[in-house]
Amino acid sequence: MNASNLDFFRHIIRRSLRSIWENLYLNTVASGVIAASLLLLGVYVSTLLNLNSIVDTWNKDIHISAYFDSTLSEQDQLAMRDTIYAMPQTVEVRYVSQKEAYSWLTQRVEGIEDTLEELGENALPASLEITLQKEASTSVEIESFAESLRLQGFNELDYGVEWVEKFNAFLQLLQMLGILLGGLILVSATFLVTNTVHLVVYNRRHEMEIAKLVGASNSFIILPFLFEGIVQGLIGSLTAIAGLWIIHQTLAIRLQEAFLLDIVGKLHFLNTQQLLLLASIGVGLGFIAAFIASTRFLRKSP
Repeated sequence: MNASNLDFFRHIIRRSLRSIWENLYLNTVASGVIAASLLLLGVYVSTLLNLNSIVDTWNKDIHISAYFDSTLSEQDQLAMRDTIYAMPQTVEVRYVSQKEAYSWLTQRVEGIEDTLEELGENALPASLEITLQKEASTSVEIESFAESLRLQGFNELDYGVEWVEKFNAFLQLLQMLGILLGGLILVSATFLVTNTVHLVVYNRRHEMEIAKLVGASNSFIILPFLFEGIVQGLIGSLTAIAGLWIIHQTLAIRLQEAFLLDIVGKLHFLNTQQLLLLASIGVGLGFIAAFIASTRFLRKSP
Protein backbone atom coordinates (compact mmCIF):
# COMPACT_ATOMS: atom_id res chain seq x y z
CA MET A 1 0.00 0.00 0.00
CA ASN A 2 1.56 3.32 -1.12
CA ALA A 3 1.50 6.57 0.85
CA SER A 4 -1.42 8.10 -1.10
CA ASN A 5 -3.66 5.09 -0.45
CA LEU A 6 -2.67 5.12 3.21
CA ASP A 7 -3.51 8.82 3.48
CA PHE A 8 -6.82 8.17 1.72
CA PHE A 9 -7.86 5.49 4.24
CA ARG A 10 -6.70 7.62 7.15
CA HIS A 11 -8.88 10.43 5.85
CA ILE A 12 -11.89 8.08 5.54
CA ILE A 13 -11.43 6.81 9.10
CA ARG A 14 -11.02 10.34 10.50
CA ARG A 15 -14.17 11.52 8.74
CA SER A 16 -16.09 8.49 10.00
CA LEU A 17 -14.96 8.92 13.59
CA ARG A 18 -15.76 12.63 13.47
CA SER A 19 -19.25 11.89 12.14
CA ILE A 20 -19.80 9.26 14.86
CA TRP A 21 -18.88 11.80 17.54
CA GLU A 22 -20.87 14.67 16.02
CA ASN A 23 -23.97 12.45 15.58
CA LEU A 24 -23.48 10.38 18.71
CA TYR A 25 -27.18 10.14 19.54
CA LEU A 26 -28.23 8.90 16.08
CA ASN A 27 -25.34 6.45 15.92
CA THR A 28 -26.24 5.16 19.38
CA VAL A 29 -29.83 4.64 18.23
CA ALA A 30 -28.65 2.76 15.13
CA SER A 31 -26.35 0.54 17.20
CA GLY A 32 -29.18 -0.03 19.69
CA VAL A 33 -31.56 -1.15 16.95
CA ILE A 34 -28.97 -3.61 15.65
CA ALA A 35 -28.27 -4.85 19.20
CA ALA A 36 -31.97 -5.37 19.96
CA SER A 37 -32.54 -7.21 16.68
CA LEU A 38 -29.55 -9.51 17.19
CA LEU A 39 -30.53 -10.08 20.82
CA LEU A 40 -33.98 -11.30 19.78
CA LEU A 41 -32.45 -13.46 17.08
CA GLY A 42 -29.79 -14.82 19.44
CA VAL A 43 -32.30 -15.69 22.18
CA TYR A 44 -34.47 -17.55 19.66
CA VAL A 45 -31.53 -19.46 18.15
CA SER A 46 -30.09 -20.31 21.57
CA THR A 47 -33.48 -21.60 22.78
CA LEU A 48 -33.98 -23.68 19.66
CA LEU A 49 -30.47 -25.17 19.79
CA ASN A 50 -30.88 -26.15 23.44
CA LEU A 51 -34.28 -27.72 22.77
CA ASN A 52 -32.77 -29.67 19.88
CA SER A 53 -29.93 -30.81 22.14
CA ILE A 54 -32.34 -31.94 24.86
CA VAL A 55 -34.55 -33.90 22.45
CA ASP A 56 -31.49 -35.42 20.77
CA THR A 57 -30.34 -36.63 24.19
CA TRP A 58 -33.75 -38.16 24.83
CA ASN A 59 -33.68 -39.89 21.43
CA LYS A 60 -30.23 -41.36 22.11
CA ASP A 61 -31.11 -42.49 25.61
CA ILE A 62 -34.59 -44.00 25.41
CA HIS A 63 -35.77 -45.56 28.67
CA ILE A 64 -38.61 -48.00 29.19
CA SER A 65 -40.11 -48.33 32.66
CA ALA A 66 -41.60 -51.81 33.12
CA TYR A 67 -43.68 -52.27 36.28
CA PHE A 68 -43.98 -55.71 37.89
CA ASP A 69 -47.21 -57.30 39.03
CA SER A 70 -47.40 -57.14 42.82
CA THR A 71 -47.95 -60.92 42.99
CA LEU A 72 -44.45 -61.70 41.69
CA SER A 73 -41.77 -62.50 44.24
CA GLU A 74 -38.53 -60.54 44.31
CA GLN A 75 -36.65 -63.65 43.11
CA ASP A 76 -38.88 -63.86 40.02
CA GLN A 77 -38.47 -60.17 39.38
CA LEU A 78 -34.68 -60.43 39.46
CA ALA A 79 -34.81 -63.44 37.13
CA MET A 80 -36.85 -61.40 34.63
CA ARG A 81 -34.31 -58.60 34.94
CA ASP A 82 -31.47 -60.96 33.97
CA THR A 83 -33.48 -62.31 31.03
CA ILE A 84 -34.16 -58.83 29.66
CA TYR A 85 -30.55 -57.75 30.18
CA ALA A 86 -29.45 -60.64 27.95
CA MET A 87 -31.58 -59.31 25.06
CA PRO A 88 -29.50 -57.68 22.27
CA GLN A 89 -31.54 -54.43 22.27
CA THR A 90 -30.69 -53.47 25.84
CA VAL A 91 -27.74 -51.46 27.17
CA GLU A 92 -28.68 -51.37 30.84
CA VAL A 93 -31.40 -52.83 33.05
CA ARG A 94 -31.77 -51.37 36.54
CA TYR A 95 -34.00 -52.96 39.16
CA VAL A 96 -35.95 -50.48 41.30
CA SER A 97 -37.53 -51.95 44.42
CA GLN A 98 -40.66 -50.59 46.09
CA LYS A 99 -38.54 -49.01 48.84
CA GLU A 100 -36.25 -47.30 46.32
CA ALA A 101 -39.25 -45.97 44.37
CA TYR A 102 -40.82 -44.66 47.58
CA SER A 103 -37.56 -42.98 48.65
CA TRP A 104 -37.00 -41.42 45.21
CA LEU A 105 -40.50 -39.96 45.01
CA THR A 106 -40.68 -38.62 48.57
CA GLN A 107 -37.34 -36.83 48.14
CA ARG A 108 -38.57 -34.98 45.06
CA VAL A 109 -42.24 -34.32 45.87
CA GLU A 110 -42.80 -32.68 49.22
CA GLY A 111 -45.82 -33.89 51.20
CA ILE A 112 -46.49 -36.96 49.04
CA GLU A 113 -46.14 -39.40 51.96
CA ASP A 114 -49.76 -39.04 53.13
CA THR A 115 -51.09 -39.69 49.64
CA LEU A 116 -48.94 -42.81 49.26
CA GLU A 117 -50.15 -44.14 52.61
CA GLU A 118 -53.79 -43.74 51.51
CA LEU A 119 -53.08 -45.60 48.25
CA GLY A 120 -51.57 -48.57 50.08
CA GLU A 121 -48.25 -50.41 50.05
CA ASN A 122 -48.60 -51.39 46.37
CA ALA A 123 -48.97 -47.81 45.16
CA LEU A 124 -45.38 -47.85 43.89
CA PRO A 125 -44.65 -51.30 42.43
CA ALA A 126 -41.14 -52.56 41.78
CA SER A 127 -39.95 -51.88 38.25
CA LEU A 128 -37.17 -52.21 35.72
CA GLU A 129 -35.57 -49.13 34.12
CA ILE A 130 -34.46 -50.38 30.70
CA THR A 131 -32.08 -48.42 28.46
CA LEU A 132 -32.07 -49.42 24.80
CA GLN A 133 -29.32 -49.43 22.22
CA LYS A 134 -29.20 -46.34 20.00
CA GLU A 135 -29.99 -48.54 16.99
CA ALA A 136 -33.19 -49.72 18.71
CA SER A 137 -34.44 -46.22 19.55
CA THR A 138 -36.79 -45.80 16.59
CA SER A 139 -40.52 -45.85 17.26
CA VAL A 140 -40.98 -49.16 15.40
CA GLU A 141 -38.16 -50.89 17.31
CA ILE A 142 -39.38 -49.55 20.65
CA GLU A 143 -42.94 -50.69 20.01
CA SER A 144 -41.68 -54.16 19.03
CA PHE A 145 -39.54 -54.39 22.16
CA ALA A 146 -42.41 -53.16 24.35
CA GLU A 147 -44.68 -55.84 22.89
CA SER A 148 -42.15 -58.53 23.83
CA LEU A 149 -42.15 -57.17 27.40
CA ARG A 150 -45.94 -57.32 27.59
CA LEU A 151 -45.79 -61.00 26.69
CA GLN A 152 -43.57 -61.56 29.71
CA GLY A 153 -46.34 -60.43 32.07
CA PHE A 154 -45.43 -56.90 33.15
CA ASN A 155 -48.30 -55.00 34.70
CA GLU A 156 -47.64 -51.70 32.90
CA LEU A 157 -45.11 -50.12 30.53
CA ASP A 158 -44.10 -46.47 30.21
CA TYR A 159 -41.79 -45.26 27.44
CA GLY A 160 -43.32 -42.09 25.98
CA VAL A 161 -41.78 -42.37 22.50
CA GLU A 162 -44.86 -40.80 20.91
CA TRP A 163 -44.37 -37.69 23.03
CA VAL A 164 -40.75 -37.36 21.88
CA GLU A 165 -41.80 -37.71 18.24
CA LYS A 166 -44.50 -35.05 18.66
CA PHE A 167 -41.95 -32.77 20.30
CA ASN A 168 -39.60 -33.31 17.35
CA ALA A 169 -42.39 -32.31 14.97
CA PHE A 170 -43.02 -29.22 17.11
CA LEU A 171 -39.33 -28.29 16.88
CA GLN A 172 -39.42 -28.61 13.09
CA LEU A 173 -42.36 -26.20 13.06
CA LEU A 174 -40.40 -23.83 15.32
CA GLN A 175 -37.46 -23.97 12.89
CA MET A 176 -39.70 -23.01 9.97
CA LEU A 177 -41.24 -20.18 11.98
CA GLY A 178 -37.75 -19.14 13.09
CA ILE A 179 -36.60 -18.66 9.51
CA LEU A 180 -39.63 -16.44 8.86
CA LEU A 181 -39.23 -14.58 12.16
CA GLY A 182 -35.49 -14.08 11.65
CA GLY A 183 -36.10 -12.69 8.17
CA LEU A 184 -38.72 -10.26 9.44
CA ILE A 185 -36.42 -9.12 12.27
CA LEU A 186 -33.52 -8.47 9.89
CA VAL A 187 -35.70 -6.66 7.32
CA SER A 188 -37.26 -4.47 10.04
CA ALA A 189 -33.84 -3.74 11.53
CA THR A 190 -32.44 -2.83 8.12
CA PHE A 191 -35.35 -0.44 7.54
CA LEU A 192 -34.94 1.24 10.95
CA VAL A 193 -31.15 1.51 10.76
CA THR A 194 -31.32 2.79 7.16
CA ASN A 195 -33.66 5.60 8.16
CA THR A 196 -31.50 6.44 11.18
CA VAL A 197 -28.36 6.56 9.04
CA HIS A 198 -30.26 8.65 6.50
CA LEU A 199 -30.66 11.32 9.19
CA VAL A 200 -26.89 11.26 9.72
CA VAL A 201 -26.38 11.64 5.96
CA TYR A 202 -28.91 14.46 5.88
CA ASN A 203 -27.04 16.32 8.64
CA ARG A 204 -23.92 16.20 6.45
CA ARG A 205 -25.69 17.05 3.19
CA HIS A 206 -23.84 20.37 2.76
CA GLU A 207 -20.47 18.67 3.16
CA MET A 208 -21.47 16.03 0.58
CA GLU A 209 -22.73 18.64 -1.88
CA ILE A 210 -19.47 20.60 -1.60
CA ALA A 211 -17.47 17.41 -2.09
CA LYS A 212 -19.45 16.66 -5.29
CA LEU A 213 -18.95 20.20 -6.56
CA VAL A 214 -15.17 19.96 -6.22
CA GLY A 215 -15.16 16.67 -8.14
CA ALA A 216 -15.06 14.02 -5.40
CA SER A 217 -16.09 10.57 -6.57
CA ASN A 218 -19.15 8.79 -5.17
CA SER A 219 -16.93 6.19 -3.51
CA PHE A 220 -14.97 8.93 -1.72
CA ILE A 221 -18.25 10.35 -0.37
CA ILE A 222 -19.87 7.00 0.52
CA LEU A 223 -16.92 5.19 2.12
CA PRO A 224 -17.01 7.11 5.44
CA PHE A 225 -20.66 6.20 5.87
CA LEU A 226 -19.93 2.55 5.11
CA PHE A 227 -17.17 2.51 7.71
CA GLU A 228 -19.56 4.21 10.12
CA GLY A 229 -22.15 1.49 9.44
CA ILE A 230 -19.57 -1.21 10.12
CA VAL A 231 -18.73 0.41 13.46
CA GLN A 232 -22.43 0.62 14.34
CA GLY A 233 -22.88 -3.05 13.45
CA LEU A 234 -19.82 -4.07 15.47
CA ILE A 235 -20.95 -2.14 18.55
CA GLY A 236 -24.48 -3.51 18.20
CA SER A 237 -23.15 -7.07 17.84
CA LEU A 238 -20.94 -6.84 20.92
CA THR A 239 -23.82 -5.36 22.92
CA ALA A 240 -26.14 -8.17 21.80
CA ILE A 241 -23.57 -10.85 22.68
CA ALA A 242 -23.08 -9.30 26.13
CA GLY A 243 -26.86 -9.26 26.60
CA LEU A 244 -27.13 -12.90 25.55
CA TRP A 245 -24.42 -13.85 28.06
CA ILE A 246 -26.21 -12.01 30.88
CA ILE A 247 -29.50 -13.73 29.99
CA HIS A 248 -27.77 -17.12 29.91
CA GLN A 249 -26.06 -16.56 33.26
CA THR A 250 -29.28 -15.50 34.98
CA LEU A 251 -32.47 -16.78 33.38
CA ALA A 252 -31.18 -19.97 31.73
CA ILE A 253 -29.22 -21.27 34.72
CA ARG A 254 -32.06 -20.50 37.14
CA LEU A 255 -34.47 -22.24 34.78
CA GLN A 256 -32.23 -25.29 34.74
CA GLU A 257 -32.04 -25.35 38.53
CA ALA A 258 -35.85 -25.17 38.73
CA PHE A 259 -36.23 -28.61 37.13
CA LEU A 260 -36.09 -30.88 40.18
CA LEU A 261 -36.32 -34.04 38.07
CA ASP A 262 -33.10 -33.16 36.23
CA ILE A 263 -34.55 -33.92 32.79
CA VAL A 264 -33.14 -30.87 31.02
CA GLY A 265 -29.40 -31.41 31.30
CA LYS A 266 -26.86 -28.65 30.80
CA LEU A 267 -28.03 -25.57 28.91
CA HIS A 268 -25.33 -24.38 26.51
CA PHE A 269 -24.36 -20.89 25.43
CA LEU A 270 -23.75 -20.18 21.74
CA ASN A 271 -20.38 -21.48 20.55
CA THR A 272 -17.63 -19.36 18.95
CA GLN A 273 -18.73 -19.98 15.37
CA GLN A 274 -22.33 -19.05 16.14
CA LEU A 275 -21.22 -15.87 17.94
CA LEU A 276 -19.00 -14.92 14.99
CA LEU A 277 -21.94 -15.51 12.63
CA LEU A 278 -24.13 -13.29 14.81
CA ALA A 279 -21.46 -10.57 14.81
CA SER A 280 -21.09 -10.89 11.02
CA ILE A 281 -24.85 -10.43 10.61
CA GLY A 282 -24.66 -7.28 12.74
CA VAL A 283 -21.74 -5.82 10.78
CA GLY A 284 -23.44 -6.72 7.50
CA LEU A 285 -26.65 -5.10 8.71
CA GLY A 286 -24.86 -1.85 9.51
CA PHE A 287 -22.96 -1.91 6.20
CA ILE A 288 -26.08 -2.56 4.08
CA ALA A 289 -28.11 0.10 5.90
CA ALA A 290 -25.35 2.69 5.43
CA PHE A 291 -24.97 1.78 1.76
CA ILE A 292 -28.70 2.09 1.08
CA ALA A 293 -29.00 5.40 2.95
CA SER A 294 -25.95 7.07 1.38
CA THR A 295 -26.62 5.94 -2.20
CA ARG A 296 -30.29 6.95 -1.90
CA PHE A 297 -29.23 10.45 -0.83
CA LEU A 298 -26.71 10.74 -3.66
CA ARG A 299 -29.35 9.80 -6.23
CA LYS A 300 -31.63 12.54 -4.94
CA SER A 301 -28.95 15.22 -4.75
CA PRO A 302 -28.23 17.27 -7.89
